[in-house]
Amino acid sequence: MWDMSLDSSPNASNLNSAEACCPSIRSHACHVELVRHYCKGRLWKEDAVWRLASVRRLLYKENLETLTFSRLDQFVPPIYLPLIFFYPYEDDSNGNNHLVVAKERSLLLKASLSNVLTRYHPFAGRIKDHISVECNGEGVLFVEARVNCNLLDVLQHPDTEQLEKFIPSEPQLENVATGNLILVQVNFFQCGGMAICVCFSHKLGDATTIATFIKDWASMTVDNGGGEVLVHPEFIAASLFPPVDEMFPPNNQVPQRNSVRKRLVFNESNIAALKALASSATNEQPTRVEAVTALIWNCAMRTSRSILGPSRPSLCLHAVNLRKRYSPPLSEHAIGNLVGIIVAEIGETNEIGLQNLASQLRREKQEFKVTGDAEKMFMVEIVARFGQTKDVDIFSFSSWCRMPLYEGDFGWGKPIWVAPIQTIVPHVVVLLDTRDGDGIEAWVYLAQEEMAIFECDQELLSFASMNPSVLSN
Repeated sequence: MWDMSLDSSPNASNLNSAEACCPSIRSHACHVELVRHYCKGRLWKEDAVWRLASVRRLLYKENLETLTFSRLDQFVPPIYLPLIFFYPYEDDSNGNNHLVVAKERSLLLKASLSNVLTRYHPFAGRIKDHISVECNGEGVLFVEARVNCNLLDVLQHPDTEQLEKFIPSEPQLENVATGNLILVQVNFFQCGGMAICVCFSHKLGDATTIATFIKDWASMTVDNGGGEVLVHPEFIAASLFPPVDEMFPPNNQVPQRNSVRKRLVFNESNIAALKALASSATNEQPTRVEAVTALIWNCAMRTSRSILGPSRPSLCLHAVNLRKRYSPPLSEHAIGNLVGIIVAEIGETNEIGLQNLASQLRREKQEFKVTGDAEKMFMVEIVARFGQTKDVDIFSFSSWCRMPLYEGDFGWGKPIWVAPIQTIVPHVVVLLDTRDGDGIEAWVYLAQEEMAIFECDQELLSFASMNPSVLSN
């Protein structure tokens, strides 16, 4: 096992209290030290003001002095979505040692981030109110950190809780509504490997928006200011789903409930066996995501019923990318929370089991239609109705599978691992591809009492490995 402590550097006195209060966990194995570059806003103002000015006229012609939220953006809670990209070290072609390479890469990342923000100008702004973002060029937070262990230690023994040490200290719920919309922490290991953590305000966009931004940033890093990379984000979500002058949920608050996270890995052969077991007359060819979702939902329901009683209804909420459902489809550069929600329901007396659950998911997906009614897209009435009672379980699934997260090549190769570290709320499941593209990693968040039962479920363990080495994928 590995562990880390997070210490502020001598330069950290310039930080505000949210940045300076770093939790500390002492251990013999691994230590993270924040170093010099705490660049909150000022770097981007000083280093990139001319670049911002060069596109300011274009941006303002497009009414981007203020970015208006869409109605779907308004539904999304004010939280950060952190993603960590891990990169092994490769010998520098010029013979430089990894400390020199780390400095060069850090400077390159800051310059290219500055460049990409001139196109994603609202991302360098601040949330103004429940309707808009003020595009004021305040910038983003960029932090460097040194880790006194090797990347191999982390990959061989992934500790999902301690991965939070690679995240900037600011991602607290109270800061996202007023602070940076993007936070970056670049972590350099003793071996020369690195981990780039990007914390993205969910109010700005969904997983597709995050993946597109990362891909564009990586392309600009490789281009190194050559001007050959064309980046054209489309801020059109508000035109599709106009906002209203009210907050949702009331006061835009997210319930504070502790959760425990576990990482499950489903390899290709186990997914094939699971799909065969989940197939039925009404869903002869379940997808990978349908099969894995059905299994996790089934085991989570079984866990809940063992604690709260056998006759307990359950809802499965699954996010749906709306871009592909328009005719013609919207571009991946359509920015915002362009997702809908499908809801599969199991009542008190309904049969549970993989076939029934997978069939329900397929049926709801087929019946889902894109409309201009944001409430229907987000199933607001259903979620609100059931969310007011403690007599039903609601499990929220989000699939990031088939998104180009492992294509994030900044010039030193593709990531060896991508880890989503998120959520303060239990009953959330995030699915994403393994590095080879054939398996699925499931990051499951449950209450501690539930997780103690869930992680021992024999049906689950017959298909999934519980937090294996990343190198075994």
